[in-house]
Amino acid sequence: MAKKFVLYFSLFIFVAGLWAIDDAGITQNSKSDSGNVLLERLIGMFQTMAATGSGGRDKVNSELEATMAETKKAFSENKIDPYFFRHFHRILLVIKLTIVEDQQGILGPLIEREAEEFASDMMGAQKGRETSSIGVLAEALQEGILNLQLYLDTKDQRQKLMEEWEKKFDPMKKKPIK
Repeated sequence: MAKKFVLYFSLFIFVAGLWAIDDAGITQNSKSDSGNVLLERLIGMFQTMAATGSGGRDKVNSELEATMAETKKAFSENKIDPYFFRHFHRILLVIKLTIVEDQQGILGPLIEREAEEFASDMMGAQKGRETSSIGVLAEALQEGILNLQLYLDTKDQRQKLMEEWEKKFDPMKKKPIK
């Protein structure tokens, strides 16, 4: 499990580094939106640990706990919506399960099931296709974080897009078939 953690940790840091750099190679600016702050906190946590060489199970666990406390507070203050809360919470859950020390394998089936389900949901992976491997899980986490970032970036446009979609497919506004 320790080897998996080190490998996972390394892959996640690598993925996080790629995600946090824009096309010009400059780190993205922090936005005032609570969802963006939470995403940046999660990525920043791993970037800091990678840059300083600090970290480990206890450090990651305490940072995840603090991030979840901040997430719950933002949700209770209506600074993040239920969609963001649920999906961000799931990302934190998968990371936490990955670092759980389970020498006797009691939680093994639960951890594997959650990792496989998460990877399947994020990447469309088929069951039985090594969806619980550390590399696939790191990709799925990257996809989950990217999906949340895209959700936040397009949140203001959603209502307009929905109205356009409704106009396009509204049966009352369709031309009669000849």
